[in-house]
Amino acid sequence: MAKKSTMMMPLAIIVLGGGIGFWWWNSKDKTPVGLVITNSVESSMNPIGKNSDGKDLTANAVEGTWRADENSLSVASESADKPLMVVYEDGTPIHAEVVTLLDYVVDKPGDHLPEECKDEVNEEECGTAMMKMHNDVMEKWKALAKDAGATEESLESLFVTQEKSTQEAESIYGPMLSLQSHFVW
Repeated sequence: MAKKSTMMMPLAIIVLGGGIGFWWWNSKDKTPVGLVITNSVESSMNPIGKNSDGKDLTANAVEGTWRADENSLSVASESADKPLMVVYEDGTPIHAEVVTLLDYVVDKPGDHLPEECKDEVNEEECGTAMMKMHNDVMEKWKALAKDAGATEESLESLFVTQEKSTQEAESIYGPMLSLQSHFVW
């Protein structure tokens, strides 16, 4: 009996060690390094600026996975409404994070209009609310670009707030439009 008992203890340790090793091997992250796209939510790349090296920074929403390197954690999109926002430097992915797509869309569907633009519409209040919504979206894009390393000069040229762009458009196009409106074709 003593021999049977002494043989069981090493065998139990080997089985337990094998079970722990099997569990550890199967729980490792097997997500491939880099970007794996399963579905493109947006078909075009959105320019978000230039970095200090002069390289173009663009962003795009995709469904899929992202893993920067072998030692980093992987990030996966949840759905088409919560995709990965991937930042590219001259076409090479450098960063990705899960975002809510509606936070980055200016032309939101009717259900997502500000309260001031529903039911009885006051045009001035609705216009102000739409301008605020547009500026909030631009600030999100600007923050994403800044996190990716975009320079201040490139951010100022790309992300113009609604009020500033309206004034510029009036000062630039105002005289031309008035001249064209009187022109007989």
